[in-house]
Amino acid sequence: MAIGADPTAQSSGKVVTDHLSFEWAYMASAPTAKEASWTYTPSGTSTPTARLVVRPQRPGQDVVLKTAQASCVRDLRSELKSRKLTPQPVTCPSCEAVRYQGADFDVTLYSMMKGEFPFVVVVHQVPPTMPPAANGATTTKNP
Repeated sequence: MAIGADPTAQSSGKVVTDHLSFEWAYMASAPTAKEASWTYTPSGTSTPTARLVVRPQRPGQDVVLKTAQASCVRDLRSELKSRKLTPQPVTCPSCEAVRYQGADFDVTLYSMMKGEFPFVVVVHQVPPTMPPAANGATTTKNP
């Protein structure tokens, strides 16, 4: 969630790389891969088990983690429950999905997806609003 909270994560691959362990490899955008991503390949294997992407959204940005490791989703679900966040069902015709809403973020967990990565986590960071202006008008911070 720290990656999504950093407003420069979308524009600087180094910001995201600094949050990840050395097993993650950066893949710049290219004609075959339209968006930059990071892949995780465990030692002793040749196939990535996770892919991470940061996508711009209005407001804020999304951090999307696609993984083949159910333990990642279980650990995150436990963390969200320990924060006393209540799961809310999400309609998904081809998977199981649930959303947790915090004060400045939403986390949606998708399970049983088809394809290379059956588990998807989308963390949407919502930037805090600016304090009211001196004249009483309200403004919001632009991403």
